[in-house]
Amino acid sequence: MICMKQSFWFSASLLVLIWTIYYYAKRTTGGVTNTLDNVVCGIVGLVCIFIIFFNIVRYIKNKQNKN
Repeated sequence: MICMKQSFWFSASLLVLIWTIYYYAKRTTGGVTNTLDNVVCGIVGLVCIFIIFFNIVRYIKNKQNKN
């Protein structure tokens, strides 16, 4: 794990991403997924990945500026 001072949004999006993957896997293995599940889980997953990526890039830039 990257040792960084984590923001609220980073931590929250990581937790939501893990929960979304769990929820989608559970629905898929049960055979009850529908189009709404695909759309909602896809959008939530992409937003979470974007937030995580943004925070990592911001951390790297801040670290480079301090050196």
